[in-house]
Amino acid sequence: MKKTLLVSALLALGIVGTAHAEPLSANGLHEVSIKASGDVINARRIVRERAENDAVASILKTKLGANVNEPKVQNALVDLRKQLVDSMRTSFSAEGDVLTAKTVLTVDSVQFMELTRSLGVASQNASEGAKVLFLIDEYYGVGTRLDPSQPLLTEIDYSHDKSSMSDRTATSSGAKSASSASASAAKSSFAAAASDKSAYAASSSSSAAGRDRASFAGSDKQSFSGSDQGSAAYRDGYGASAAARNTQVAGARDTKVAGARDTQFAAAQKSSAAGSSSSSAAVAASSASASASKSSSASSYATRQNDVERQNDVVNLKVRQVFAGIDNAKPADDTSALISNKLQQVVKEFGLSFTDERDFRVEGGRRLTVSEIEKQQKFGAYLAKAAQPGYRAKYLVYGKAVMQSEGETSSGQVQCAGQLALTSSDVDTGDGFVSGTIGKRALGSSDQNCRSNLAEALARSLADTVGTTAQREVQMAQTRGRTYNVMLYSALRVPAKLRRDFSARLKEINGVVDVGDDENATQEMRRWKVTAKGNFAEQVEDLIDAVAEADNSAYKNATFAKRGNNMIFCIEGKCPEVF
Repeated sequence: MKKTLLVSALLALGIVGTAHAEPLSANGLHEVSIKASGDVINARRIVRERAENDAVASILKTKLGANVNEPKVQNALVDLRKQLVDSMRTSFSAEGDVLTAKTVLTVDSVQFMELTRSLGVASQNASEGAKVLFLIDEYYGVGTRLDPSQPLLTEIDYSHDKSSMSDRTATSSGAKSASSASASAAKSSFAAAASDKSAYAASSSSSAAGRDRASFAGSDKQSFSGSDQGSAAYRDGYGASAAARNTQVAGARDTKVAGARDTQFAAAQKSSAAGSSSSSAAVAASSASASASKSSSASSYATRQNDVERQNDVVNLKVRQVFAGIDNAKPADDTSALISNKLQQVVKEFGLSFTDERDFRVEGGRRLTVSEIEKQQKFGAYLAKAAQPGYRAKYLVYGKAVMQSEGETSSGQVQCAGQLALTSSDVDTGDGFVSGTIGKRALGSSDQNCRSNLAEALARSLADTVGTTAQREVQMAQTRGRTYNVMLYSALRVPAKLRRDFSARLKEINGVVDVGDDENATQEMRRWKVTAKGNFAEQVEDLIDAVAEADNSAYKNATFAKRGNNMIFCIEGKCPEVF
């Protein structure tokens, strides 16, 4: 009993192993006058039928692009409503004389498409024009419950630098000198002179340093000299005598002193001083004697001190964290990929024609992924390749499916989930077709079985999404016409008469709805945008053959080329590479 209830709940959630097509849904609304209908019972019957027809017509318009005013569609509405009666729920409300009915229609898309084809609303050959080339990459991993915001591992590297360095330097110097001289003469005249001169200088500077050196030097130098000279003569009546004296004295002194000192201190000081003195004296007398003396002295001194000291206090902190890796899905190779195989089995149910990719994206001996195609910017080249013989696809669909196992449920079954991101293009026009993300869940008896069920669910949903849109495009082309670009090209100049005749004959083709001139036409290229139904391309080719093969035709070498919905008539036979 518990298992039965569990399966019912899973069915409600849409995560059972067997997948079905996506449902189509629409609403219908109508109101009538009770009095005009005769009675309430008749009014309920009338308003219900019309509301149900409104719901069916809504799906035909939105999903197939059908013109509900056409007699064929009007006749099919009654039969469609009868076949879908079990899929519709109708509610009533009355306000005065007005009775309103609201119908909600929910139907399996495969069932609906089969009904429309059987009743002739959708063409039986529509799927032939909806050939699709699917390029799907699959990734499969294991789901986790890890919190990506919390690290699994934290590593911290710590260091603290408290080193120090000191440097002290000091210098000192000094100098001193002195000199004197004297002279005298014992004549009747006497002269003497004396001079004393001295000078000194000193400077001192110091700064903080981690090392202290001090040295000094001093010198004292002094010299002197002296001379003494005298003479005398005497004469009287008894005789004569003479005498002379000469005395010289010289001396010198030189003293040098040096020293060094090592101290530690932190200071900075700078001072300087300088001074000088000078004196002189002179004496003169008329006597016969004279004397002179001279002396001088000088001194200097210099001091320098440097003091540098540095203390380091640096903290280094390095943190490395490893967070949970929740993206562990690995790519599946060609042999283990399941979605493409499932697509091949189910696309016909959705009105599509499957085109096998074979070696479509094999380059350099390996199969390119969708991400690599995007990085290498090959979408344009692959779009042109999809139109070539061997593929002839109408739509090119790219998909990336990521699937993950989520472990066992309480009932012992394996649960898995996946998302498929898709983009697609119309091969003929290059325009975007459908895009989006499909999410599915599934159950299985094992991981492999769950993955197979999930792949089928994703394949069915993808085929349903693409098929519904493709059928709508094809149906709209059949009912409202399709747009074509028709071009007339000449390497020299398009003849005016040919241009006029060709334009007139285009408008006469059966199934043409509208013909408009392209504003970007040149002398070499004329363009028309044509909206047409049916086999318009074949009729254009027949028209070109008729022009080229006419009697006395000047366009015997003309050729015709077609790429998607682009068709070109090349007068000289050579067509441009891009058109």
